[in-house]
Amino acid sequence: MGAEIERADPSAPHGGEPDRDDSPSRFAHVRIETSEVKAEMAVPSSQTRRLLTTVLDVLVVLGAVLGPTLTLKAAAAALPTWATAGTIAGQLAVLTVVAVIAHRPEHPGRLPS
Repeated sequence: MGAEIERADPSAPHGGEPDRDDSPSRFAHVRIETSEVKAEMAVPSSQTRRLLTTVLDVLVVLGAVLGPTLTLKAAAAALPTWATAGTIAGQLAVLTVVAVIAHRPEHPGRLPS
């Protein structure tokens, strides 16, 4: 799985492949690829952070559902109940911390736009 963001600002450093026509654009290009799915989206550069926050929110929700489910399937017979419950609680705590960090304002004391 890979993700790539090409910034609209030509002075900003970016890796990966060069632009198709090497001309600056008003849009940020976001590309997400897995072995089964390939998606590419161009959004205004001012909306890139919101798009990435939404993608992160979806991943956190999927992790909150799939993480405990897979842990229960894998550890139900091998671990005692308290260890399984502790592992699930740890998974959910990490996902909560990631979600809280992702939703912090960029500049403390200033409301997000």
